[in-house]
Amino acid sequence: MKVAITSTGLSLESNISNVFGRSPNFIVADLENGKVENVLPIENPAKNERGAGNLAAQFIVDQGVEALIIGELGNVAFGILRNAGIKIYKISPGSVEKNIRYFGEGKLDEIDSVSSGFPGRGKSLGGIRHR
Repeated sequence: MKVAITSTGLSLESNISNVFGRSPNFIVADLENGKVENVLPIENPAKNERGAGNLAAQFIVDQGVEALIIGELGNVAFGILRNAGIKIYKISPGSVEKNIRYFGEGKLDEIDSVSSGFPGRGKSLGGIRHR
């Protein structure tokens, strides 16, 4: 399964980024039988653009990602990702590596809706389905 996560850096040891559209980077990795393979660090091409969340969402879709691990996400970006069949999961504080491991172990909550009221650019994620 191809998984992407927002990241402050370009390695598995990097901290996660709480934002989506303006996240500095994405780490895309294949998760096969619980093992991380084919790690691809990517600088977010949309981070400085107007409509960054929507552009980043389309970028993630174009990468063939099947699951996305994030903190904040706007309504339109959420719709783009969900319409593409991408499952969205709530990050846990810490490193990219920790979050990918937690994802593989089924320890991250899946997000099925976006709720308003989060201070800042993105929206807080509501509709958490506990695993």
